[in-house]
Amino acid sequence: MTLTWSLALVGFLAMVLAEAWRQASPTPVREGPLTQACAMALALSTAWPLTGGLGGLVGLLGPLLLAAAAVLVVALWRRRVALFPQDLLHLGTAVAVAGVLVRLPLPTGSTLLERIAYPEGDTVLFALTLLVAAVVAVGTPVVVRAVRTAVRGRVSLWQPLVSELGRQGPVSLAAASTAVVMSLALTELGPASLVLFLVPLLVLQPAVARQRHIRQAQRQTIFALARLPEEAGFAAAGHGARVAALAVPIARDLGVEPADLPDVEAAALLHDIGQVGLARPVPDGATVEVSGRDQRLIAATGSSILARTAELSRLATLVADVGLPHHRAVERGDVSLTSSIVRVASAYDDLTGRATRLAGGAGPVQALERILRATPHEYDPGVVAALIRQLDRRGVLSTGQAASLQD
Repeated sequence: MTLTWSLALVGFLAMVLAEAWRQASPTPVREGPLTQACAMALALSTAWPLTGGLGGLVGLLGPLLLAAAAVLVVALWRRRVALFPQDLLHLGTAVAVAGVLVRLPLPTGSTLLERIAYPEGDTVLFALTLLVAAVVAVGTPVVVRAVRTAVRGRVSLWQPLVSELGRQGPVSLAAASTAVVMSLALTELGPASLVLFLVPLLVLQPAVARQRHIRQAQRQTIFALARLPEEAGFAAAGHGARVAALAVPIARDLGVEPADLPDVEAAALLHDIGQVGLARPVPDGATVEVSGRDQRLIAATGSSILARTAELSRLATLVADVGLPHHRAVERGDVSLTSSIVRVASAYDDLTGRATRLAGGAGPVQALERILRATPHEYDPGVVAALIRQLDRRGVLSTGQAASLQD
């Protein structure tokens, strides 16, 4: 069907309102489901400026221009012009892919776009085919981001892809199904369908926003607690953050499920909180320099602190087991890989972050050599190998140094 002025105006206003809500959120999602559903519905069912034969690929220009205009207007209003290219890329990719797929000829010679305009045949199969096209469209930006993350981090594609799908998959799927229903209803209801079928997603948004606020508050609580040992002078400044920044990619490299990575980060941030219970501070907060008994005491104290907090009690066992040397962890058989990862990352940062009594401010190679001498008694060999690979990817170690350490 032709993208009329009335349909374009209603679609534009709907996308502006949806995009305004997205950009007003404290932590805006990268794909706004409301904006995406409306823009894709227009791409799936309308054509402009050419309408002969429903416009072919040129007819996709109209829906794309409307989506770009809506994003630009809100970006100017919210003074987020610097993010406009990124926001437009996320939305435009899905709209373009959806529009191209419905304009490709089917084995019957017609296109999905023509079937929407002139319904015939098996409507159930047609609707399912249209849904597949929409799902592919909303999945394309997710896959592109995962590929970019994998290339930048020099890791396998699987983990970033699973992580992206876990974060964006359900909401994107809702946008895809809503876009299909809206596009099918446009021929009967006209512009009203763009408003009517956005209501379910609109009702969902406050719940999504509240959930984001809760997660943001929990994250802020974790960071505040992580700074307690540092503010009290028990731990080196920034130690927890550095350990977390190292532990998460190591965990990803070792195949830890994406859903568990937030717990890896939280355990790394909070692993030294038990130092606030010490009568005498550890020099420079370097727990790698104290006895195994004291390491276990610090970990147990931190675990007891977290166990008293309902939202963080799940981390208590992880933090307690950071104090266990690897041979003890093997004997127990139920120690989480997360605890072993945090133990290795913390030891590395202790040895390189500040001058320590035995290492004297060791460089990366010297610190790793010392860790390797204590492996596998103190540290998990698999985690140490992953640490070396991570440092190699970051350019901290040369390829030759990494190979020599892994021999």
